[in-house]
Amino acid sequence: MRMIDTFTQLLHQKTKQQGMKTANIVADILCISQDSAYRRIRNPLSLRADELMKLAKEFNIDLNTLVNMGHNWFQGEFKSINSTYTTHHYYADLKHYMQKAIDRPNSFISIGAREIPLFYNFWFPALASFKAFIWSRDFLGNPALRNSPFHAGIMPEEKNFESLSTQYMNIASEEIWSYETLFSTLYQIKHYKECGLFANENEYKAVLDEYDLLIDHVHEQAERGKKLHPYQPHIQGADYHLYFTPLVNNDNTFIVKTIRDSVALICSQMNGVLISDCEHWVNSAQNWLETCKTNGTLLSVTGSGPRNRFLRQEFYAKKKLLGLNQ
Repeated sequence: MRMIDTFTQLLHQKTKQQGMKTANIVADILCISQDSAYRRIRNPLSLRADELMKLAKEFNIDLNTLVNMGHNWFQGEFKSINSTYTTHHYYADLKHYMQKAIDRPNSFISIGAREIPLFYNFWFPALASFKAFIWSRDFLGNPALRNSPFHAGIMPEEKNFESLSTQYMNIASEEIWSYETLFSTLYQIKHYKECGLFANENEYKAVLDEYDLLIDHVHEQAERGKKLHPYQPHIQGADYHLYFTPLVNNDNTFIVKTIRDSVALICSQMNGVLISDCEHWVNSAQNWLETCKTNGTLLSVTGSGPRNRFLRQEFYAKKKLLGLNQ
């Protein structure tokens, strides 16, 4: 029996126990129409990685127990981010694949970014700490942080991962952003400010200032078509292409391609991480990124000034609208 047939059977069993039709509950969990739910049930290979992980989490299905079944439709690891597999373990996995890409010539990374790629964060310590704090407190529900206001020193371990930024700078890449990529952190900053969740005004300003610097840094990279070091402008890294799409990325997707293999790392903040070199997951992720590119605009080295300025203009217009101008 194929893994996907077993998953579908388990899904039907779980929903039957709740006295509900499978299509109804799948539609509710995935926030899709019943017609879309029926299509996924009839052809489960059409499930995106984040949807599969979300259903598995909701119904307590351990996907790793199904991975090694005969005639499998994929191979890989599903890892829930928790006390056993933390965000720092995830960083370590990324570091491993970054190093493989560096060691093999002509490697390339494609990123579908729901949020700004985390590789940039580690160059900006207050921002890196803020993003890690949100992930741990709000997404993972860390009780130790529930009543703690944010200050930059509350997540000191983030300082240990700056090497990820350096690694990423030296690998040719394309990034695909949407409006959510550009604005989501601004909304998080605004929410924390309005709710009094910053320890003081200086902590708020430090995070916002560093986010401004990050956006300016990405803008400069897009103009040059090269990766840059934010504090050493004479250092130039690998080739860089930035696309902007009206489509929405449902997760943070990394495809690391080397001369030997390709691997997809798909991270859903609420549900975990899929790491797989299986053709199904690599191709399905790549096909979605190509769709986003086709429906988007290349901002890097377009020869068009207005396009190159688009990122910065949209960002500062949104800041003004949210009342975050200092």
